[in-house]
Amino acid sequence: MRFQTFQLTNIFFLLMFVSCSDSNFLQSHWKYPIPEQGVPPSHFSSLEKNLNPTSCATCHQNQFQNWKKSFHAKSISSGFLWQKEILTQEEYSSCFQCHSPLAETKSELDSKYQTKEILNSKAHNFSTGLESPSILCASCHIRNQIRFGPPPRDNPKKEITTGNLPHNGYVAKIEFESSEFCRSCHESKETGVKLNGKRLMEVYSEWKKTTFAKDGIQCQNCHMPDREHSWKGIHDKTFVQNSLLPTWTITENKGKYRIQAELKSIGIGHAFPTYIVPKIYLRFYVVLKDKPNPILLEESVIGRIVNANLTEEYLDTRIQAQKTHLVRFDFEPKENQIQKFLWEIEVNPDEQYVRSFEEQLKNKGNQLSNLSRKLLEESLYEKRNSRYTLFTLSSKVPVSLPQ
Repeated sequence: MRFQTFQLTNIFFLLMFVSCSDSNFLQSHWKYPIPEQGVPPSHFSSLEKNLNPTSCATCHQNQFQNWKKSFHAKSISSGFLWQKEILTQEEYSSCFQCHSPLAETKSELDSKYQTKEILNSKAHNFSTGLESPSILCASCHIRNQIRFGPPPRDNPKKEITTGNLPHNGYVAKIEFESSEFCRSCHESKETGVKLNGKRLMEVYSEWKKTTFAKDGIQCQNCHMPDREHSWKGIHDKTFVQNSLLPTWTITENKGKYRIQAELKSIGIGHAFPTYIVPKIYLRFYVVLKDKPNPILLEESVIGRIVNANLTEEYLDTRIQAQKTHLVRFDFEPKENQIQKFLWEIEVNPDEQYVRSFEEQLKNKGNQLSNLSRKLLEESLYEKRNSRYTLFTLSSKVPVSLPQ
């Protein structure tokens, strides 16, 4: 089985903040492959020349601390590296576009990028060594030794001329605060794999159809609040809790119980969960007076369910923005021994990876090198343990008022 790959002029003395949108900026900024950064300006200090995130942290400590804990900082991990032995060279290197965008970081992963120009650039810009080949500050903020970022919040239209700012200041672009900026890595290409007419990643297209887009709410408003570089998502329990509203009612009529539950998307500007990887499980239990262990009555799965080969979609039960997932069923106990009903909502952020990795370990584990098998097992262990309980609701019997 083969995995389909996801399709994730130096400025010296002038600093200009540009508040208008430049239609060509994103096209050039995310034009792949991203060229090497080249030799830093000679007047730069050793700190300014060093593109390792720890150097950026000298002035941007909050951004660095959040980035360090984010999935961007771990885009090249054991779960990525072990797959080199099961993918073709073309498939594996195509993943670098989002997982390791810079030419200099790619050279750590593939000899194809160890050209004279790239290695020279790496020697000048990462003179103390490359700490990580993942998504770095420079992956989004630096091109050809020019720094880019969002406009100042106090006065986005001002123009400053100076030669005294670190690394010659930066060029401000409002695109850094638009969903379009994230699109190149969070939206599969039109030519990519389609299952039931849908690409594997359509988060940008999903957002475009929502009232969030119409109201000007961008990806960054939720995933980078106050310009926080954490990019929280499905793995963050509090973040997900604040985005959903579970409600349920339980009614009784002549010994028969009717359970109706709704999980509403209230703060998510795309399908939930987006992508094919996460799954949400809604489980309903009854607790009897003489039995301590809850008894499962009903289970519902929310997600886009596809096979491990990524060639067939079985089901898509995701919740669209501001829509609701409804579960309704009846339960008639043989005896009136009910103590309470429970509704548990569990999130499995990495379900698709777990299924795929387990299949690979079973079918190809003996063919992998010791190192790759170890990386696979490490990643599988991590992803198996990423599950968490999102909500637990309880309703005692006699039936209480709706929650």
